[in-house]
Amino acid sequence: MFFLEILLVAVVLSLAVVIYTMGGFGGGSVFLAILVLSGLAPSQAAIGSLLFNILSTGMSFTMWRIYLKKKFTLFVVGSIPFSFIGGLLSLKISEYILKLVMGLVIAGSGLFTLVSRKPSANVRVNIVHIILIGCLIGFIAGLTGIGGGVYLAPILLLSGVSNPKNTAATTTFFIFSNSLAGLLARTERIPLAFQTPTLFILIPVVLVSAMVGGHIGSRKLSQENVRRVISVILIGVGLFIIIY
Repeated sequence: MFFLEILLVAVVLSLAVVIYTMGGFGGGSVFLAILVLSGLAPSQAAIGSLLFNILSTGMSFTMWRIYLKKKFTLFVVGSIPFSFIGGLLSLKISEYILKLVMGLVIAGSGLFTLVSRKPSANVRVNIVHIILIGCLIGFIAGLTGIGGGVYLAPILLLSGVSNPKNTAATTTFFIFSNSLAGLLARTERIPLAFQTPTLFILIPVVLVSAMVGGHIGSRKLSQENVRRVISVILIGVGLFIIIY
């Protein structure tokens, strides 16, 4: 029975990783749900999903990195400290209302990105704006407990600052950096996640699937198809946040 359960979890996890990394995302919220449903305690699943987020974005970034604009790496400068501040303030706000609002915003931005005419991607943005946007997204991510990539992607696409593949590369780097910072802040809890063999078994699944998804998205899909993948993921994440 254990083998069949792990096999089912591995298949579902693999599909999720491939789909998410095709659009430059990690899949943290879905990882959390999959791990909880597989029988892990919420505390173990939380660390596991963060670890899987790092592995999936880290591996897929090896494919996406050729599309990353160097100045866009500065998004993480403000996002990491402000994510911590947002996390502290989140204790004072209704989690249900917060996630309902953000779920609607993310799903709505995904739908708008899907149906709107694609911008020219020629809009210029200076370094100060990049850092300030990173601060804002980091704060919101910390407030909601959701990776900032789903907030950054629609901003980049709808503003015309970057094309879909530049966007996917940027969100991959952004999610990896913030997830790594989040895990380092919880180092004392990492051993807790490995008290069961589940994570050890699933780590290779995440790595291989992320490589496949990153390869498909960065090498095989056109700019327009990457935009569609990003839009569908945003809609799915938004609805998932509302329902879950």
